[in-house]
Amino acid sequence: MRREAQLWGGAAAAVLGLGAASFALAVVATATPEAHVLRYLEALAADDLVAAARLAGVPDGDALPLGDDGEPSIVRIIERTDSTDGDARVIAEYGTEQDAVTAVFLLTPGPAHLGIVPVWQFARSPIDSASVEVDQHDRLRVNGQIVQTPEAGEAVSLAVFVPSRVTARVVDPHVQADAVSRRVNGSTPTAIVLEAKPTALLTRDVAVEFESFLIACTEQRVLLPTGCPFGRSVTERVVDRPTWQLTSPPDIEIVAGRSPGTWAVVGEAELRLTVQVQRLRDGLVSDLDETVTANLGGEVVITDDGPELTIYPPPG
Repeated sequence: MRREAQLWGGAAAAVLGLGAASFALAVVATATPEAHVLRYLEALAADDLVAAARLAGVPDGDALPLGDDGEPSIVRIIERTDSTDGDARVIAEYGTEQDAVTAVFLLTPGPAHLGIVPVWQFARSPIDSASVEVDQHDRLRVNGQIVQTPEAGEAVSLAVFVPSRVTARVVDPHVQADAVSRRVNGSTPTAIVLEAKPTALLTRDVAVEFESFLIACTEQRVLLPTGCPFGRSVTERVVDRPTWQLTSPPDIEIVAGRSPGTWAVVGEAELRLTVQVQRLRDGLVSDLDETVTANLGGEVVITDDGPELTIYPPPG
């Protein structure tokens, strides 16, 4: 009996020892507001968004806010101040050497763990919003996620863990924009506006479409091809049917249109006209061989199926 009692006592001592260790760990992890903020920031830095959401008080089942784009090298608590009502204010520094920011967190005591261990929780959610948009497009990638805006040139608001870095870029073969990064510090509004411009691929594809259009126009062996941006009037009598030839590829430029999501196309191309004419006053027959400039215009809209080009008819 005595030996059994000693064995049981040893086991009990071991269990109590583990319990004391767990208790000490819980105290270290939750007893101070600084510890709570640090755990939250470390979870954010480790890209453990589930843990960050729990520490931030996000209800289970809710969509996770955006995390941090990058690998922060600075995660530290700067100071803590207590208020007379028992709340605490914690200032932390977070980010990289190039973009670290200070963020202020307000915390309040929560129900004690096991009725003993103090627990702190955020009095103000460490989640803010970032507004992102592309001036001439409606799709972008934010921190690796594809985001669709309501319309081209309109902004969409995204929930973000503070103080995450948000990076927006355009990923489209026909539209490009310089990536922009901002840190959400929870105190000032965060807005990202990307300036889109056409890619070389879009310019090339549109030029090919115009070239095909012009070549089709040259098949009309008349001085003023119908629906085409070129032609030539003569006062002499035409002896034979005119011949048109595109002498150089269209030289075009694509610029932002009048409304978001549209692109205006302007440019020109040169064609060669050859035709035999007869002067009315003396009946002299001669060959007319000259270069005619075609002024090009159109509009491009980028759709889910790719760019759609509308070629403007000639004025008049």
